[in-house]
Amino acid sequence: MKWYGASQKKGTLNLLETSGKGKEVRPVTLYTHTFVLLGDGRADERDLLHYTASASTPQEAEGLAFAAYQTALGCAHRMLRKAPTLEECAACGVQRRVPLASSGAGGRKSKAERRFLGLF
Repeated sequence: MKWYGASQKKGTLNLLETSGKGKEVRPVTLYTHTFVLLGDGRADERDLLHYTASASTPQEAEGLAFAAYQTALGCAHRMLRKAPTLEECAACGVQRRVPLASSGAGGRKSKAERRFLGLF
């Protein structure tokens, strides 16, 4: 598979899964394949678009990630907030981490500032 303009990361997740009856527990390994659009693998990639696919084999995880990568290349990326620090494209599913909104000028003062102002 040809990946242009994206860095890739591979990994595994080792989990314990219960059977349908809930009495047996067995170990399960999930393989992950993550791509970061326009990432070079060296820079801070927290604010770049990324996608992680997970599957039971490394080849299947890479195939799912590559399919999402091909979709993401032609997408306009209409980002919607999925969590306080995460946005996700409604069309292709790529995600981007975003910083929390700061509390601004009306926020809580630091301990030193409160002491100085007499606000214990």
